[in-house]
Amino acid sequence: MGTDLTTVPERHLYFSTMTSDGLAGKTEAFFRVGVTPRLELGFGYLAKQQTLRPLANYTFLTETAKRPALTGGLMFDSLGGGRQGVFASVARNLAPSLGGVPLSAYIGTALITREKKPRLIAGANLRMGRDANASVQFDGRYANVGLTTSLGSVGGVPVRFGIVAAKGDRFGPLLATSLPLGDR
Repeated sequence: MGTDLTTVPERHLYFSTMTSDGLAGKTEAFFRVGVTPRLELGFGYLAKQQTLRPLANYTFLTETAKRPALTGGLMFDSLGGGRQGVFASVARNLAPSLGGVPLSAYIGTALITREKKPRLIAGANLRMGRDANASVQFDGRYANVGLTTSLGSVGGVPVRFGIVAAKGDRFGPLLATSLPLGDR
């Protein structure tokens, strides 16, 4: 079982959008594609700033029974000359160590241009039954909490809905789906 925190399955398109006054873009949308089992490419769109933010993640080491996964990535603002950033994190499925509790977590660091110090980043995901998840992500400044569940499918496409608390207390909706691309 992997950590399922950052990786989009190979040959899948993942889309999510959320709205909250606590988000930098107020409404943010993300499109990510699993190009290979280790490489994910995509972009985020921040509506308030009208900024397109290309993203890339690569899993340098996959998780094994003896070690966590090691992932690195980058993002940059392609419109308006905004910030660029790189990150590295380790992620682990903690269920075997916790008696089967379906919890995964990551911790790492991010370097952002225009900031003097690196940021500590961290997060965790708890599967709550077959269709629900609770997550928390710390971006180096704020904790963002989310609860998501499956709404079913539309035309065979799974749809997830959730509530996000950006900056801990600014609530808003989240909608997500994952589409297979081509034959498997």
